[in-house]
Amino acid sequence: MESKRLFLEEFAVEFDLNRIKHLALPEKFKLVNHIRLIYSEARALEQKRIKDLASSPNYTVNRTYNLFAMLLMHDVPGQYIHEIVRNYAHNFEKSDTYYAQITILGMGVMMIQKGYAPEAILSYLMHLLGDEFLVENLKYSGRMTDDEASHFEFDRQIVFKPFEGNLRRVKYNLLGLLKLRDTQGMEAVRRVVNGRHSDNRFRLYFNQMDLADEHVREVIFEDLKDEGPTENRLKIYGAYALHAGLDVFTTHYLFNSIIGKYSRFDKDSSEIEAELSQQLEEILEKAEIK
Repeated sequence: MESKRLFLEEFAVEFDLNRIKHLALPEKFKLVNHIRLIYSEARALEQKRIKDLASSPNYTVNRTYNLFAMLLMHDVPGQYIHEIVRNYAHNFEKSDTYYAQITILGMGVMMIQKGYAPEAILSYLMHLLGDEFLVENLKYSGRMTDDEASHFEFDRQIVFKPFEGNLRRVKYNLLGLLKLRDTQGMEAVRRVVNGRHSDNRFRLYFNQMDLADEHVREVIFEDLKDEGPTENRLKIYGAYALHAGLDVFTTHYLFNSIIGKYSRFDKDSSEIEAELSQQLEEILEKAEIK
């Protein structure tokens, strides 16, 4: 019980919930649709497995929800879903509307994974809209009928970045190192990273986190992860992923969340794997490792 309370308190630390509370009334009414979606999905899962999400008629009704729901289906640990949601939200510093949509859907998915009852999820998310709105504008009683819960429309959805430019090269180079770790071991990665053709900044991050003491590594990562431009953050997360044992799927999502790009790994995984293999060959050739 204590862990669940701390889990919710962490939301208030990691996310600026006042940006939700202070939204204009029309935007709050639209957010209710997002909350209804989460509540409906949580109720549908009460007697089912998380992996049954894909069979829901609502699985693809909202791109952001679909993006986060895929993480649940692939058993991504909660701490990394948290990072992914937070990173996507961070991309919308100038849009309270998009920030609120990301945050509401992300927190809802995380609460589903944590095992909160549907009614608890509904109450918490609606609470974030503020009681004045709920009483005076929405005329909300604190409960929702089946008909109300199943009615949601999305007239505007978040548009994620379609292109990555130079960041794509950086991303796949880092994912290539992850593949190298999985196929040849960490010593091979160390030889590449500390070789004469390596990136100096990434070498620093990698070696700083190359520690047997995972607690120190976590502290260093927490201190670094929001520093500098997007490219630097990719390298910080890449170094962490290598040492923390993250798989390609989770790391791919983490990278895209930093860039602000939509993820659909399960749709084009074969193309990604092919690109990773090619990238790995280039890494080994550049590092002069056979």
